[in-house]
Amino acid sequence: MLNFKSVRLLAGALLVAALAAAPRGDGAGFALFEQGARATAMGGAFVAQADDPSAMFYNPAGNAFNEKFTLYGGAMGVLRPTANFTGSSPYPGDGYYTSMAKALYWFGNGYGVVPLQPGKLNLAVGFWSPGGLGVPWSNPEAFAGRYISQRADIRQIAVSAQLSWKATDWLAIGAGPELRLTDVKLSQDIGIFNPYVGHVTDVAHLSLASKGTHADLAWNAGILIKPCDRLRLGVAVHSNVHAAVSGIAHFYQLSTGHTDLDGAVAKLIPVNQDLSGGTTLQFPGLLLFGVSYDLSPKVTVNVDANHTWWSTFDQTTIAISGVPSETIPHNWANTWTIRAGLGWQATKTVWLGGGYLYDQSPQPDADVGPLLPDAIRVGGSIGAGFQLSKMFRVEVTSLFLWFKQRTTTTNEANFNGTYKTFAILPGMSIKSTF
Repeated sequence: MLNFKSVRLLAGALLVAALAAAPRGDGAGFALFEQGARATAMGGAFVAQADDPSAMFYNPAGNAFNEKFTLYGGAMGVLRPTANFTGSSPYPGDGYYTSMAKALYWFGNGYGVVPLQPGKLNLAVGFWSPGGLGVPWSNPEAFAGRYISQRADIRQIAVSAQLSWKATDWLAIGAGPELRLTDVKLSQDIGIFNPYVGHVTDVAHLSLASKGTHADLAWNAGILIKPCDRLRLGVAVHSNVHAAVSGIAHFYQLSTGHTDLDGAVAKLIPVNQDLSGGTTLQFPGLLLFGVSYDLSPKVTVNVDANHTWWSTFDQTTIAISGVPSETIPHNWANTWTIRAGLGWQATKTVWLGGGYLYDQSPQPDADVGPLLPDAIRVGGSIGAGFQLSKMFRVEVTSLFLWFKQRTTTTNEANFNGTYKTFAILPGMSIKSTF
């Protein structure tokens, strides 16, 4: 058993790693569910199995069955081979075509489990990335939706300490607080009607970035039941968080080539100075259900259902000193995600997994736009684990997400067209047991 000095050192190391991680990826809305390679390989269906330290996210009760000091961590990447938009009339017009900028996003996780009373009571500390978003448009200066958004980046990390208790051989519970760390970056151009050319032209570029890292307190809890040797049932919950982030806004003036018009813009917009600004982002609560069944000593099948309370994400108000505040309505709906996975211990040292998911989109047609174009997605995953030694294990996985093609006709900003996206999320985790 480790002493409490070791526990404090472990918690400090994980916190430093959490602050360095940059979560940006693809999930329903801007939620992220890929918090461990083994779980991701099975489509994220892991609530009832929860047999590695990533149980901190999937079901805190699972760590009660861990009898050794264990470290587990890794990262997931996000690739978008296809992320295209085709416009429709009247704006931006039939035949207009663009895509998101090619970029590699990644988000990390790290967990440690310390037995306090081996086989009875355990402490787990760790971090993961429950929310993140990166929407950068190609050629942002010429992008037709630049007055709505040129780039949006949302990052959130959860840092948690949990206690898990095995009440009996068939029942365990776990819970703990979560410290949610959030930051936001948004950018767009400002356009006004230019009488010299007879149409709208760009007169300023707005950049809004949160200052520092905003912290909010949330919580999580879970229960795991083993009615018999082969069957496991799990339920877990994560609370919602309203993150009120503040930062600096800056309007960079763009010359129109006409002195009088530029002067009028400077009187209308507080250009070329730092201004205080901020917004509130509503991150939803999450309820997880899972069933895990061993078809044989080597084959396990998992089925999960996740309910996300996206209705909390109803609107976003962006307030900047010196200019009227802007409220963006969202009116998202609660959603369900269905996940299924299969794990096979092929040999003593090799594990193979596969999975499937169906993920509803919470976003109504009116809100689908350059800031966040979401859609129903179907996913397939594969993965493998390799026991390198008694102490070390490496796991690799890849999730493939097909977003249903979505055509908008009632966008709130009258920016309509068709979005088509496909994403690949490769990842790796390393597990060390002492």
